[in-house]
Order: sequence, then structure tokens, then C-alpha cells
Amino acid sequence: MRFIFIALFFAINVNAQILKKVFKYSTLYTAYTQTNSIQPPKTFYVTQSSDLIETTRRNPADEIRTIGFRKLAFFGYEDKERFYDGSEQNNSINSNIGNVKGLEYLFEYQKGIQQGREFENKQYFIRYLAKWWIAKGEVNQNQLIDLNYKSADVRLRLPISKKLSISLGGVYRTYDKAYGHNPIQKYLENNNWWYLSYEYGHYDIPYNWELSDGQTGFEYFWYDQNDNLISYSDLDYRNSIYSRLVNRYNREQLALIGGFADVSAVVGLDFYHYRKSFWMHIYGNVLPKHKLVEGDKRYAYGTFVGNDDWIDYSLGGSFGLRITKTFGLFAELTNQRWWDRELKTIKVGVNIRL
Repeated sequence: MRFIFIALFFAINVNAQILKKVFKYSTLYTAYTQTNSIQPPKTFYVTQSSDLIETTRRNPADEIRTIGFRKLAFFGYEDKERFYDGSEQNNSINSNIGNVKGLEYLFEYQKGIQQGREFENKQYFIRYLAKWWIAKGEVNQNQLIDLNYKSADVRLRLPISKKLSISLGGVYRTYDKAYGHNPIQKYLENNNWWYLSYEYGHYDIPYNWELSDGQTGFEYFWYDQNDNLISYSDLDYRNSIYSRLVNRYNREQLALIGGFADVSAVVGLDFYHYRKSFWMHIYGNVLPKHKLVEGDKRYAYGTFVGNDDWIDYSLGGSFGLRITKTFGLFAELTNQRWWDRELKTIKVGVNIRL
């Protein structure tokens, strides 16, 4: 019995030490931000009795709700003192190295509205950095740019020096959309545009018109499946109703295709130099070769581009120079292209302290 208690005490103590190491220096955060959205110019409608009615469509305020849990080591040039709200772009996620070895992670969920459009973003990231190898898992859903994938990344790491390292390995990525494929484009190659309207229950009725100067012609009234008049001409119908049908058709057809999985070769490079007066951090990943391992090959991205040798990449860098105690320059860049989706940020500036 005494042996059992000793073993139990030892197991609890070991687990407590492991948990302490995993969660040490981690941060739980929540945030809510709201800003005015861009509003369109005012529009008006005049009735038959000359009453003026404003018809401006107002966008609701932009807002973001964020909740997250993170353990990411700041690089020397990053602000360690400010409160974390989830809007920051921590370079540990994008680069292949952290400022410390060991375990780092980020679990973040965002929901909000931008220019009247609701969105939901998720980013789950976990990485273990050792001297000779790197292992990373990631889930990324960004509805603002329509990017959604999961990945597992394992590499050998070759430290060339204290500042420079190269990594080589493979990435397994799953994604639920046929990137590059545009169903409506294929549909219109074989059908007249109005056939799609008929498939959704809309129909047209021709009518003749005549102007006071004697000009004549014809147009079409458009009705929905409930016999409601929705447009007075083909042009008005295509500019308003038809564009929504196109988007609906694309969503439905892409959902029928299903998901995909690729295995890709990856090469990474990281250079990090930091001094208070000058710092440079450059990182990049290139995925030059891919193999489809799951999904319908007819709609795979490799079929769309014509081969399995397309280039996916993620690049970035931070640069800072303090010329005097009061004057300095800085620049930041991130650019990620996965399939036909691209996410880019650029920031350059001058700081003058008075």
C-alpha cells in the first residue's frame, strides 16, 4: 500500500511539473474592438408627388470579438509591454524559428463584421523547435480572403550559424475547396447566361417599347419563382439579381466537389540579427513540389494549373534602424500565397521622437 501511495505521489508530481512547463509564460486574452465602417455616398428616391426619400444603405460598424490563448516568445524588436488583444502579427507564427527553443502555441478565435459582411476566423498553431528539427501543426480559417486549411509540418533544421538556419522537410495539407476552379465559368462555356436563371425558377417575358422620337425596341421583364416582378430589363437583372445567383451556384457546386489533401516538399530559410540600433529578421518558405493524396483529381489545383510543380510560398521580414536617438526607420512585410489565395501586409515608416 505504501508503494502505491509513493508511486501515485510521484506521478502527480511529474504531471504537475510537465503542466507547469507547458503553460509557463502563456497568456489568456479576450478583446472587443469597434470602428466606423466606410459609408457610401447618400442616395435618394423622388416619389410621384415630389417627396424626397433617402435610400442610402448604411453599413454597420466594423467590430471584432476575439478570444485566445497563446505562448509565443517575443523577438527583441517586438513590443513586450503592451496588452495583447489578438490584432498583433507575431512573427514567431510566420517564421520557422522562435526567440527560444521548445514549445510555442496559439489558439485564437475571432468573429466580427467588416463593411457589413460577417466573418469568422480561426487560427490554431502549435510548434516544437529543437536544435536539429522542427514540428508544427496549424489550422487556419480566414473568411475575409476565403482561405481554409489544416497542415502538419515536419522538417530537419540545419543551423548554419547563430543567425542563419535552413530547414528541409514535408508538409501535409488538407483543404475543403477546389482552389482555382470556377464552376460558373465552365457553365457559361456551354450555356447561355439566362439558362442559369431558369434553373433557379426565374423566368422572363418580352415586351416592346417606343420613345417619343419614334425609336422602338424590346426588353424583358424578369420574375422570380413566386411570380413577383424583380427586374424591368436584362441589364438591370444581370447587375443585381443575377450576380447573387452566380455566387449561389458557385457555392453549391464547390460544396459538391469535396475536400483535398496534398503532400508538399518545403524549404525554409531564417535569418535573425538584433541590436537595439539595428535589427533584421528575414524568413521564408517555398513549397515547389506537390502530390495529391486525397480528392477528385479533376478539380485539384494541380489540374487547374496544369502540373504539380506550382510554387506556394510564405515570405516575410522586419527591419529597423535607429539612426540617432530621436530618428529611426522601420519596415515590415508578410506575403503568403497558398494555391490561388494571397495574404499580404506591408508597413513602412519613420519615427521621430521630439
